[in-house]
Amino acid sequence: MSRMKTQWFFLGVILLWMSGCTAVQVQQKSAVNFDEYRKFTFVKPDIQGNKNPLYKSGITDEMIQNAIASELTKKGLVQDDNQPDLLVSTHEYFENKTQQVANPAYPYPYYVPYNIWYRSRWMPVGYSYYYQPWNSGYHTEHYTEGTLIVDVIDAKTQQLLWRGSLENPVNDPAGLAKQFAHEAEKILARYPEHLQHS
Repeated sequence: MSRMKTQWFFLGVILLWMSGCTAVQVQQKSAVNFDEYRKFTFVKPDIQGNKNPLYKSGITDEMIQNAIASELTKKGLVQDDNQPDLLVSTHEYFENKTQQVANPAYPYPYYVPYNIWYRSRWMPVGYSYYYQPWNSGYHTEHYTEGTLIVDVIDAKTQQLLWRGSLENPVNDPAGLAKQFAHEAEKILARYPEHLQHS
């Protein structure tokens, strides 16, 4: 594996580790009986959180909404665009960040003699080839962090009832739709269960 490929491999491992370490953040209005809310629809926010067309498309929005609708349906709600109890809004934000990362541990060879037991005696067998990790310091990595926010709003009072969010590195703009759809599922998994299904 070339040095460049090794660096990209370790960067991928680090970003994957960072992705695994992030957790869904939830804010919830107190003293709310979520079981009273049965129907929802989607609305578009007037907040422009992203201006880069690489990170914004109708395909991404549709996949996010489908993932949210699927999770809410599992929890006993139904989508009703005419008389909803809840308004569901999503926001996506992107921020360029940097971090200090340890350089990959490049191996270097050294040799150690060893013996084998053969015909009732020890026999020397030249040298054995070993690898020893060597860290050559740290370097700065630049990456883009994407944040998906899901707001659930009371349709009558326009009060925010519930908010879930998740931050993760964005590795590939072309795969953003799938990534955010998966993250939408993780976020809505934290939405309160309905005690009674229709």
